[in-house]
Amino acid sequence: MPDPYSTPVDTRQLEPLARALRALDEHAELNHRYRAMLTESRELLAAPEIRLTQARGLAKRLVVLCRAAGPVAEFPAHAADALRAGQQQAESLINDAEPTTG
Repeated sequence: MPDPYSTPVDTRQLEPLARALRALDEHAELNHRYRAMLTESRELLAAPEIRLTQARGLAKRLVVLCRAAGPVAEFPAHAADALRAGQQQAESLINDAEPTTG
């Protein structure tokens, strides 16, 4: 397995994570600390490429933000779908030796 610190990930492959973060930004009631975490995450995704370790960190942030936002059922259908897809990609990034992106 290649070193995750030096393994690049094209941020276009992280679109499910990006959509989930947008959904949280638009629909979640978050305090200023979670908002700062959300902003930093979206700024990192603006780069064309990040390290796999950074992508995994973003995935963990998404998990924290989703917990802070509350039940997915309270979101509009399109936002809930985006959150579920983002959570699925986050789970893969966090748990799999060779995660799926995209």
